[in-house]
Amino acid sequence: MTLQDIQSQILKLPTQDKWQLVQTLLNAIQKDTTAPKTTPEKTYPLRGLPITISEDFDDPMPELWEVLTE
Repeated sequence: MTLQDIQSQILKLPTQDKWQLVQTLLNAIQKDTTAPKTTPEKTYPLRGLPITISEDFDDPMPELWEVLTE
């Protein structure tokens, strides 16, 4: 059934039924547009963990330099 078919059938309805349909549609549209959007809460698994820097952080990495010079 196309939208035009539905529209033509609606126009044939008695006025009271049309008003009831209008109210139903308005309620549905209002529910669709005002429904709270449930967004999942963002989680940050590393938040709150202490930052630790390795003892050898500043040590040279000869294997890295070898690869870079190739």
